[in-house]
Amino acid sequence: MRVSICIGSACHLKGSREIIQKLQSLVKANNLTDQVDLNGAFCSGNCVNGVCVTIDGELFSLSPETTEEFFEKEIKGRL
Repeated sequence: MRVSICIGSACHLKGSREIIQKLQSLVKANNLTDQVDLNGAFCSGNCVNGVCVTIDGELFSLSPETTEEFFEKEIKGRL
């Protein structure tokens, strides 16, 4: 599974660094490093709604507060 987190300026200001750190920790804690490929990306074009995160091309908008719920539902729930 390829997960890309926007690191463009608008998403950076909305917490993309914190989201990346949380996702890295969650992937490692759940022993999913062989199944989940975390990547950085630049502008996904949906900056107004939150930090843009894509899973295999499907776009989501996150905040640091919604990261764990997103991980459980959209990452663990798909594996």
